[in-house]
Amino acid sequence: MKYFLLKQWVTENRKQNLIVEKIYLSTQSLEICFKNRSSLIFLYKGSNPLLYFSDKINKPSDKHSAIWANLNNADLYDIDIADADRILTFSLNIKDIYQMIQEYRLIFECMPPQGNLILCRPENNKLIIIDAINKYTYADNPQRQVLPGLPYESPRTNFNPQLEKVDFPITLIPAISNEPVLCTNVNEYFLKYCLLVIEQKEQAQQKQKLLAHWQKELTKTEKKLHQQQAELKDAEKEKTWLIYSEAIKTNLGKIKKGDEKLETINYYDPEMQSISIPLKTDKNPQENLKFYLRKYQKAKQGKAKILVQLEKTLSETDKIKTILSYFESDKWILLDLDVKKPADALGKIKQTENLFRLPVNDDWEIIIGRKAKENDLISTQIGKPNDWWFHTRIYHGSHILLRNYHKKEPPHILIELCCSLAAGFSKAKSSENVPVDYTQLRFVRKPRKSAPGFVTYSNQKTVFVNPIDVSAAKEIISNYVKPD
Repeated sequence: MKYFLLKQWVTENRKQNLIVEKIYLSTQSLEICFKNRSSLIFLYKGSNPLLYFSDKINKPSDKHSAIWANLNNADLYDIDIADADRILTFSLNIKDIYQMIQEYRLIFECMPPQGNLILCRPENNKLIIIDAINKYTYADNPQRQVLPGLPYESPRTNFNPQLEKVDFPITLIPAISNEPVLCTNVNEYFLKYCLLVIEQKEQAQQKQKLLAHWQKELTKTEKKLHQQQAELKDAEKEKTWLIYSEAIKTNLGKIKKGDEKLETINYYDPEMQSISIPLKTDKNPQENLKFYLRKYQKAKQGKAKILVQLEKTLSETDKIKTILSYFESDKWILLDLDVKKPADALGKIKQTENLFRLPVNDDWEIIIGRKAKENDLISTQIGKPNDWWFHTRIYHGSHILLRNYHKKEPPHILIELCCSLAAGFSKAKSSENVPVDYTQLRFVRKPRKSAPGFVTYSNQKTVFVNPIDVSAAKEIISNYVKPD
């Protein structure tokens, strides 16, 4: 990220006085969750590290692990940036059990080829490393070491900071669409850069990776299909190989090694016409006889097997072609196609296609789970963290998922509609003023070994609505998409 934007971000967010609740680490990011329900996200992986504040605390997934518990309840009171490079320092302090103030510094090296986060403590005018996301020895980096217990040294680079004035609003061009997005501050720019540039590029790369995988699988199965078709064609010459072997057997004394063919009478032909049999010039008469006998035995025994294998390969080829058809639109995003077997991928496709869907527009789609297994499917596999999840409070009922394809804030009309559908697909469908909880799917979790359809959730809001059925929902959607 450009230095002048990082410097402006520091200026905008320098004095925070935020109390740390917990810190979570994943393979791509580190997230500091604060007690005021906000969070600070560091994207340290990749060639363009960046950071931003989010006003929504993200409940960590199973891929996140809690780290640096010694910073729980610490006060983040200052942020600074180095004059010479893209190095940000976050100052924190915390009272220990003896009510003594302990100082910490979290250093974010926000430069390519990969960012790093280093936790230090001030000691004798030095910063002593406590821990680091990426640790280095001189074998990894001849210029410096990043190891616990050593003094922190800034990386040596030839970077020359270019200070430019930031003109607001800042224009951002998404990776896929060319429609500019205007941002009123740098934090908003960084957040949307993550969503609309980095994530969209990763999504495009993932699509190409999956597409290449299934195209490769199609090439392999088609090659296998051609080979089996050739074997079948060969096997269908069973009678021909028998005729050839019998004719050679009768004429062994007339054949010499090096002969290209045998001209003889076809004793299986009622009219006793002549026949020309190709011979292997590098084989003697007995070897030519064995060659055709083997082909006859293989054709006789293998034809049925080849037909079974051919049918299986044809089915496999059709399955892969069906999978590839999903890449022609954005339907592939809905599916987990990162599996090795076509049958597994098609199983996921079939499960997904059987779900009850109410399309709204390009941004939104409503999915309704009509039984426990479908509830599990939409809440644990199909839904993404930014989707919205609805369920009646107290009453048993369906899980309703509002797919948020472009990570927008849902309109109030869609929130109310999904709540009413959740009430309509519950045991309270004949009641009025039914309580319905809704939250983002990131806050919904399925306990291990729990029954189908059972989940826990947090950060929910509750509204009281009257139930509606699908017909009423379709009419509301129609008026929403095409208002009078």
